Amino acid sequence: MVDQELLTIWRATLESGGALPSEETLAETLGASRPAIREGLIRMEANGLIRRQHGAGTFANPAALDIGIRLDTDDDFTDRLEAVGFAVELEVISAEVVALDESTAASLAVPVGTRALRTTKRWRADGTVAVVAVDHVPLARRCSDEEAVAAADRPVRALALDIGTGKVDWLSTWPSAIELDAEVAAALEFEPGRAALRLEHVGVARHGHRVFHAMEHHRPGIVQFGLVQTATD
Repeated sequence: MVDQELLTIWRATLESGGALPSEETLAETLGASRPAIREGLIRMEANGLIRRQHGAGTFANPAALDIGIRLDTDDDFTDRLEAVGFAVELEVISAEVVALDESTAASLAVPVGTRALRTTKRWRADGTVAVVAVDHVPLARRCSDEEAVAAADRPVRALALDIGTGKVDWLSTWPSAIELDAEVAAALEFEPGRAALRLEHVGVARHGHRVFHAMEHHRPGIVQFGLVQTATD
């Protein structure tokens, strides 16, 4: 994949210093077309990883390495933890098909009682619980309850596409700080009443309908979250 290969070159450039190779050189090196390379570089610049200056070159942002996990990416949490060096274990604590209550239905902009897969998952990083997530995925009519539950260990975006109501094109995220109640603290294997990061996500499909709702609770001290942006001129 061009994006992954460009990231490998980006990391090598950070180690050596200087500018990234030209689009033409990158295309020859990776065996890709120049439009594909150009689009990949545009995505990298939008993600704050590089800065392109006409006539001067393309430069890598070394500060991007300081951020463990980015709030502005939509990778599955397993991939995020593995990318920063953790050995990851995923546990599906519960999985069931439910009728959505008023609060969750409102978050998804669907009628109360809509059929959805509700999962509670827990990720361990090097043996320590890092995050607990409760996800709701409205189900396609063709999907049986048994099929939905059997797929519960898959990433929420894959569930939305394969057994839900569509592909995720946008992800909206709301971070907040909370005090852990007894139930969430127990799932995190942490002390009740302690402060923790909560991330609420809603996946939105191309035509505007919402295809999943996720609520993540993160144990403090495991990973550092952050954002990277390319400054405008």
